Amino acid sequence: MEGTFWAIVPALVTIIIALAFKQVYVALFVGVFTGAMMLAGGNPLIAFERLFKIMANTLSGSGDGVYNFEHGAILIFILMLGILVVLMNKAGGTQAMGNWFSKKVRSRKGILGVTTGFGVLMFMDDYFNRLATGSVMRPITDKYRISRVKLAFIIGSLSVSVCILIPISSWASAIASTINNGLPEGSTANAFTLYLESVACNFYPILTIIFIVVTSVLGMDFFTIRKREKTAIETGDVTCGKQPTFASEENYAVNPRGKIIDLVLPILAMIVFSIGFMFFFNARYGDMLASISLACGSTLAVIFTMILYIPRKVLTFAECNKSFGDGFKSICDVFMILILAWTLADICSELDVGTFVSSIASAMGDAKVLLPAIMFLIAMGTSFATGSSWGTFGIIVPLVIPMFTTEIGSQLQILTVSAVLSGAVFGDQVSPISDATILSAATAQCDHMDYVKAQLPVALLNAVVAFVGFLAGGLTNNIWVGWLATLVGFVVLIVVSYFLQKKKGQLLSKLTLGSFEEEKDVASTDSHAE
Repeated sequence: MEGTFWAIVPALVTIIIALAFKQVYVALFVGVFTGAMMLAGGNPLIAFERLFKIMANTLSGSGDGVYNFEHGAILIFILMLGILVVLMNKAGGTQAMGNWFSKKVRSRKGILGVTTGFGVLMFMDDYFNRLATGSVMRPITDKYRISRVKLAFIIGSLSVSVCILIPISSWASAIASTINNGLPEGSTANAFTLYLESVACNFYPILTIIFIVVTSVLGMDFFTIRKREKTAIETGDVTCGKQPTFASEENYAVNPRGKIIDLVLPILAMIVFSIGFMFFFNARYGDMLASISLACGSTLAVIFTMILYIPRKVLTFAECNKSFGDGFKSICDVFMILILAWTLADICSELDVGTFVSSIASAMGDAKVLLPAIMFLIAMGTSFATGSSWGTFGIIVPLVIPMFTTEIGSQLQILTVSAVLSGAVFGDQVSPISDATILSAATAQCDHMDYVKAQLPVALLNAVVAFVGFLAGGLTNNIWVGWLATLVGFVVLIVVSYFLQKKKGQLLSKLTLGSFEEEKDVASTDSHAE
């Protein structure tokens, strides 16, 4: 079974069960146990042993002296950020920011723009992006009747799209490393330069960012997201009758005298400390150690925040201390899901899914002009099945680089690398078992599977346009032709969709906060009259 189609069966089982029964915990456990049974030759006792050994290894190390600190550091970071969010909420910083936005921005369109801008600014890491953007903006978007599914879509889409395009994000060093792994021995090519060149034609994430901005400005939404937005606007129920999968109990008291600096300074501290550690580790070890940097930066940010609050009597020491427990409670569901998802990825790795993907790539390797389009589809499927963008480009990028041994740095090679990265972003964004969808649903506090189903057809619209770009660019061996095809396809999509929605009265950009308040006044008057 190793190195064959069977290697992706555990991931496929997980996805099918998750989509069919909407029970992500059960789906993940069945998926990892299926993979463990395959590794154990069908013996359930040995399967349990293999399962929990792999699960333990994914958090600690392989047992041979090579330690996997990435996952453990990410869990520490999420825990610290959960504590930081509780501290900021208790201090009234989030409430103060929401009140400020209410005075300065009076429309749903404006708040969607603020949410998008906030997500773009949180570029240094996708985990930080999702958790920070969702935690800060959710109370504000709720007030403007923006559905939780729409919020999760913006958070999840931007987090992966922005981070893969920014050279100083945690993704940049990882991608450059995978490119370097594929370069032939003795090559003078610079892996980081190839990454920078690939950014210029990374069609899917760039399209996704433009799509969110344009549709927000025009008041457009598609498919299930549009239905959820309409329900939220008409009823005020931002969850649209769906129970949040990762609901947290925020029943603690909030300081009514909180100030905006009680939100802004902790977030700035997180950014400054984390980036500072990245530069420090890069200077010392030649590696940014992004996950360790985030763990260190978030821990110092929590300490800084307590020092900021306690002397000013914003929070007492006892309230700060209790926030540690409250913060853990708010993210413990996420811990369980992430550990199972990472275990599933490691089981697929032990089943040698890389060899299976490599065999497909090799079989298609001769038609080089079609490689960008083909690799885009393969990366999409691999990332969706495994729930990992890093795992996908880690597997496929070193495979496609050697296909251009005499064309290092050519436009066709750059397009092909970009296609792999774009496909990996798509799968990570929409897969029900990826950390991107899990954390986006958790921080937006929406139904996980409802969010997955709602965003998939919207993401596919952009994926189809990106595919046309990679196909045109590959056939002509010209990045600019690829961009021209992409932009033409995108403009056609937006223009046709806009006029169709306008004709059917489906544009949702008319309501402002003032109109919501008028509705409440009318309802209150009617109640008194009765």
